[in-house]
Amino acid sequence: MLVDVSEDGWHEAEATCELMDGLPLALDQAAAYIEENQCSFADYLRLYQTRRTALLKRRSALSKRDYPKSVATTWSLSFEQVERADSVAADLLRLCAFLHPDAIAETMILEGAAELGPVLQSLADDPIRLEEVIGELRKYSPVQRNSETKTLTIHRLVQTVLKDAMSREIQRAWAEQTVRVVSKAFPDPEDVGRWPICEQYLPHMRACAELIEQWNMTFAEAAQLLHRAGAYLYQRGQYTEAELPLQRALAIREQALGRDHPDIATSLYNLAFLSRDQGKHEQAKLLFQHALEIRQQVFGPNHPNVAECLNNLAWLYYAQGKYEQAESFYQRGLVIYERVLGPNNHYVGDSLNGLALLYGAQSKYEQAEPLMQRSLVLFEQVFGSSHPNVAVCLNNLARLYAWQGKYKQAEPLIQRALAIREQSLGPKHPSLAATLEGYAELLRKIGREGEAVPLEERAKAIRANLTA
Repeated sequence: MLVDVSEDGWHEAEATCELMDGLPLALDQAAAYIEENQCSFADYLRLYQTRRTALLKRRSALSKRDYPKSVATTWSLSFEQVERADSVAADLLRLCAFLHPDAIAETMILEGAAELGPVLQSLADDPIRLEEVIGELRKYSPVQRNSETKTLTIHRLVQTVLKDAMSREIQRAWAEQTVRVVSKAFPDPEDVGRWPICEQYLPHMRACAELIEQWNMTFAEAAQLLHRAGAYLYQRGQYTEAELPLQRALAIREQALGRDHPDIATSLYNLAFLSRDQGKHEQAKLLFQHALEIRQQVFGPNHPNVAECLNNLAWLYYAQGKYEQAESFYQRGLVIYERVLGPNNHYVGDSLNGLALLYGAQSKYEQAEPLMQRSLVLFEQVFGSSHPNVAVCLNNLARLYAWQGKYKQAEPLIQRALAIREQSLGPKHPSLAATLEGYAELLRKIGREGEAVPLEERAKAIRANLTA
């Protein structure tokens, strides 16, 4: 009976239940061991960390249920049945052992199957084969399938027993294959339309990040996965969580590629964005300057990648009130973009947007407004009317009008920017907070303080959530 167990004891009991993932056989085995050895749940948890394999193989005479075999033995027999029935199913089971146990997307397996070696590559060539393989796994119950979401779930203890049965060399091989699969499948976060897939694969990325650390992986696919995941988390405003994968991707690339490879510049560039948006402007400037040096060395002084760095350094100078330096960098970037990419490329719109905001801050409105209007047209043509980049331009154009006291022209623009950001970025993104604050400021200027207050409260809640 647990009637007199302390609060800590309850928490330890809950932790044990979670560790066993609710599996009756495993819970019975743990309870029998605790009773037989008169130890606490905390003692069992500590022992499990170091003697997991031995505990899962052990059967106790004090078991309260009529289970003839231990957890490890029961699942090992099941694995043997899968192996005899279908070697592809057995390999898929091994892959699942290294992924997050829940919501393993079948699309992720198919998209990454090319990284799985000759046995599992057959799944990519013939998706119907995946149906057959999953059918074999379900016969022996180590894997469950959600037919509506097309996802698989594997019991955590099944993962544990599977991995414990492997030699260290085989574990490493499967860990590396798993990272390659998820890296291949994880979308480029620059494609906003694929953000839902990034979100779906994120738990598996986190599992892979642990594998990368555990096995000290330094190959290109590991760096790519961490980089893409970090970039996605950054774009969703999850700055704290984005920092570690971006830093780890940079470290792997520096170790594998040397310090002057263009991929190093890409990693530096994304870390610079992260620092910039956290208000660490000097740190961001150093990172952008380092990326600029690499890109100039690799691509030459007139490449669009160089212009991209110039634009972002210009923004930092603008934020610091160094307007002459900012204008020089924006103009240099604009010249490169127009010369290399043509006048209607969206990167041209980036330079125009920055220049317009810079001129507006100096009250040069006649110069600013046509640049911002041209930028908006370019963004809408390239990205469509509901893209976050369009919201940036709308927000900045609204600021230009507000600076001139043209509040009636500013309000519908900022309303549209707010709607786009809420829909595309979600209700907790820092960019949404900035737009809410800007709209509230506008409302106060036109005497509508009552409407401003709830917007300010929403923005404050978002900011608080970011620092929590």
